[in-house]
Amino acid sequence: MLRIFTNSLFILVACVCWVFGSKAQPTPGKEKIVITFPGEYRWKSTKIPKDTKGIRGTAYTVKGREEENAPVKTVTVTTIDRRYYPMKAEGTPEEKWEFEKAGCPEALLDIVDRKTAEGRTSILYAIKATKSPEGACGSTVLLTYVAEGPTALHTVELSIPQERYTPELQQQWHDALLQSKIE
Repeated sequence: MLRIFTNSLFILVACVCWVFGSKAQPTPGKEKIVITFPGEYRWKSTKIPKDTKGIRGTAYTVKGREEENAPVKTVTVTTIDRRYYPMKAEGTPEEKWEFEKAGCPEALLDIVDRKTAEGRTSILYAIKATKSPEGACGSTVLLTYVAEGPTALHTVELSIPQERYTPELQQQWHDALLQSKIE
């Protein structure tokens, strides 16, 4: 009887570990942010080479027939392992805004969403009236989502031409970025 109880207890403990073990934290160096991109375009991913293993980058570009008509051509995702670079999301929008203001003094910072859950912060912000590498000041809106994961800091950046930054497009990207998941 004791043997049956011991075996049953062992099976119960194994099942509980299996069920709750699947929700464990990501392994350092393997954590990533998953974004559901707008479905009307076909997206191609390309790894961005970095000098260190603690920083990983991916560029997502629109490919296909709609490439020329897409308001967002490239989305850049960067993951920084916090075991090598202990960075926080807090203060990131202001630092990026100061950097953009150095080139375009009229750049404006708009914090769209800020959340803190389980001690981790995520911030969605837009810097308006900035410039793209090939454009002039005031020609671009830089939309950025920065999120702290269990082992890494993730940033998602995209540039939208000022004339294409409609409320509908703004809402589409806000929803896509805020619904992203860290795995």
